[in-house]
Amino acid sequence: MKLVLDTNIIHEDFFLNGARISKLCSAAPALGYELLVPEVVCDEMVNQYRKKLLKNISGYAAVVKMTNGLKYGVKGAFEKDTFIEKSVEDYRTVLMSRLNELDIQIIAYPRIDAKKLVSKDLLLKKPFRVINEESVGLRDALIWESVKSVCIPSTTFIKEPQVEFITANTKDFACAENTLHPDLVDELKEVGLKGNSVELISAVDEFFTTKIDVELGELENIRTALLKTGTFNRFDMIQEATKAIVEDFLNESLLDSDYDSGSFIHLPGYCEDPTIGGIYEPTIEEVCVRRLFDQTVLIEVKATVLVDMDFFVFKADYYLIDEEKRPYIVDANWNEHYYWVEDTAHVTSLLSFRTTAKLGKIISQDVLLTNVFFCSNRH
Repeated sequence: MKLVLDTNIIHEDFFLNGARISKLCSAAPALGYELLVPEVVCDEMVNQYRKKLLKNISGYAAVVKMTNGLKYGVKGAFEKDTFIEKSVEDYRTVLMSRLNELDIQIIAYPRIDAKKLVSKDLLLKKPFRVINEESVGLRDALIWESVKSVCIPSTTFIKEPQVEFITANTKDFACAENTLHPDLVDELKEVGLKGNSVELISAVDEFFTTKIDVELGELENIRTALLKTGTFNRFDMIQEATKAIVEDFLNESLLDSDYDSGSFIHLPGYCEDPTIGGIYEPTIEEVCVRRLFDQTVLIEVKATVLVDMDFFVFKADYYLIDEEKRPYIVDANWNEHYYWVEDTAHVTSLLSFRTTAKLGKIISQDVLLTNVFFCSNRH
């Protein structure tokens, strides 16, 4: 889900540290939200900063001018215009850096048909309107074009909006019910989009309490249930983790070797001709649940499983192993040069399951082996 932010949502939050933006950025990764801001909004923020600076600098400039006229005053030149321009450019750099830090994408100025834009203005199609007998709304029109530009035409029925446009500007974008104005809905249809492709969010605080908080709560309930019972709806975490790990081992991931050196990637260098004797039920250590952009759910699981293994160790190498880590010798006389040994490996894996929205079906899965260490199977 794409969330497009209007200027009034971050009004005068020049360094984007306010409660609203902080909460959105914190929740976005878990809820599958992609945060975007039109470039025109960035320019409006910079202009707001300029106005604020101009308002506050006048007093400072007056003090400098006064002290320059005093006998014991601190004298020095103060170029107001130079200071303003330098400060504004510095702020623009800081703003762009902060947006990047928060992973908020910038929607570049859209390519627009100037004739169509003028026609909308003359016909007073939203977001244009008249104030004091003058038509206004150019920047709002550019913001709306930016919103449309991130929608994708679809021939399939869309149950959910592609974009949630968060703005407190109901005069220019909404109708009486505070939903997207019919003029704008018609525009969506004209360019091949569904009428429900964009949802207007004007009750911003309510959006946080009834949607963001609720959705975060739902994900936490899923995570809690998986940690407590191992299941949620049709998803059995232990069963699926066991199946995924065993299948991955059967594909010999644990026994992968480097083609050039012939050594095993995950096992100590002293292991030769290893075989897997048994795999135990995995222990779940961590669970993370988050929603993806397409509204599917990603369940990430860190699991450790014990694996019984036997292999051969060159006799001279065996005594180079730390004593407490030496594997159990099954047959000291396997041959003149090798011991036949066995040990138990702790194997940690990261498992990812992508499921449908309510965890009714697994769409895809992946297993990444991250760590292997032997616990010394001494008898």
